Amino acid sequence: MIPRSLSHVAVGVRDMDRSLPFYRDLLGFQVAQEINDLDGNENHLGGISERQNRKYRVVVLRYGPETAALYGFNEAASVVSLVAPLGPPPTGTGINVDEIGISHFGIWVKGLETIYEDLKSKGVTFAVPPHAAVKTAAGTLHSAFLHDPDGILIELQEMLPP
Repeated sequence: MIPRSLSHVAVGVRDMDRSLPFYRDLLGFQVAQEINDLDGNENHLGGISERQNRKYRVVVLRYGPETAALYGFNEAASVVSLVAPLGPPPTGTGINVDEIGISHFGIWVKGLETIYEDLKSKGVTFAVPPHAAVKTAAGTLHSAFLHDPDGILIELQEMLPP
């Protein structure tokens, strides 16, 4: 297999009405599709769900050029799907980088310091403020880590020239 690009990241959330404004309004994702009553059984999600017979609210968000493709998917777009189970609340918490599983996902940005100050002034919690993560002859990777409303880590990254 030779991967061509990352298709999407799915993020389980407790409360879509709390998480959607965070991802859309604060982080700038665009809503590509919203499904308010996805039947997990009809969509074969039983094998990847903690509980059987669940329904879900799903909001597909993206960065990048809009296309006519399903959900705006294309190899040049970054796509995040927010998935909120309906009925009993989901279990679990976000994990840290020294635990097994996907600990975070990263987003490329321009103007990391300004974005950091803006998000911080709006109440966003940062686990790690902007810093030079890696310096090479090709440039410096600046990075900051923030928490979404459920405690999931998101890394903001900016590549600066040498």
